[in-house]
Amino acid sequence: MDWEFAQSMAFWAFVPSMATKFIQKQYYSYRLRRIPAADAQRKHYRIIYTVVVLAYLLYSFIQVERGLPKTHYDVLGLPRGADASDMRKTVRQMTLMFHPDKLQALEESDRLRAEEVYLHMRQAWDVLKEPASREIYDKYGPTPNCQRCITERDFLYNTLPSVVSFYGVSAGLLALLSLTGTMTFGRYWRFAGLLLLGSIELGILTRPAPGPASLTALSLSSLSSLLSFGRLVLILPHRTAHEHIILYRQLFVVASVALSQLGPVLFSESPSANKDGALMKQLLNDLESLTNLQLRDSAHAFRGVFEPFQRDAVAVAELRRKMEKMAVDMRLLEGDQELVIAKGRAQMRASKRR
Repeated sequence: MDWEFAQSMAFWAFVPSMATKFIQKQYYSYRLRRIPAADAQRKHYRIIYTVVVLAYLLYSFIQVERGLPKTHYDVLGLPRGADASDMRKTVRQMTLMFHPDKLQALEESDRLRAEEVYLHMRQAWDVLKEPASREIYDKYGPTPNCQRCITERDFLYNTLPSVVSFYGVSAGLLALLSLTGTMTFGRYWRFAGLLLLGSIELGILTRPAPGPASLTALSLSSLSSLLSFGRLVLILPHRTAHEHIILYRQLFVVASVALSQLGPVLFSESPSANKDGALMKQLLNDLESLTNLQLRDSAHAFRGVFEPFQRDAVAVAELRRKMEKMAVDMRLLEGDQELVIAKGRAQMRASKRR
């Protein structure tokens, strides 16, 4: 299963684009007499690409779901919600068929296969016959590395390091990909999805699983109840809680890759928008150049006005005196309106005398 999953992840790099180009080419050759314009081709490409990515996403998830290893329920041929009486009945029937005492007349190869089936059946029955061990198996799966675990809390503490390492490595990898610019689109939703996935997994591991009779009487009443396995089991009722966790993790990985594939295609800027943006950028650059040129001309003109006074101390002193007097006059005129009126009348009389 791991190799198939890794192979499907590697195919994401080139399968969607190649399949989209092939389908688009075949569509144009069989359905259209003339090749559409460039804008129409880009629109068709986005539609076909979206369908291809979503279909490949569904295919990858189905492949992962079908590639899960067999469980004790599969060995017994029973659904996950089977009760104890159904299990005992099935075990009795399989014992009559595969017990070593009943296999003496078979050939060596057939007898070995039947004995192997009987051994797996006994192992499955030993785990599923007790409600406590069955619930632990449903939540945590096979736990060969926890020989000292007795209570459900022991199994939870034994599982937490692997859970923390998975989400720690996933968060670090997402941060690294975001910093390097590999998967920049939808980075917020990836982190939000990872947080939601961790909350769901924590809810599955810490909440008691419902009994077989209550699986059909579940309701989506609140967000907290959504985090329990009892609500999520409705998605894939033939899988255990441990299998749900495996599927949700791999679905998150596949969906993250699909998001990075679809985002730049669905939300890319149109050519007209790119042209408008380039034109606006060019206009802003021209405006900045003209502004800088005007500032340089103003500074040069200002320096030219005061250039004759640079090496003449007498002229500089006279200029300073006149500027001080002008500043005082302006301050007086600004502060007294009557003085402004009187000055205006005096200037009028002086002009008439001339």
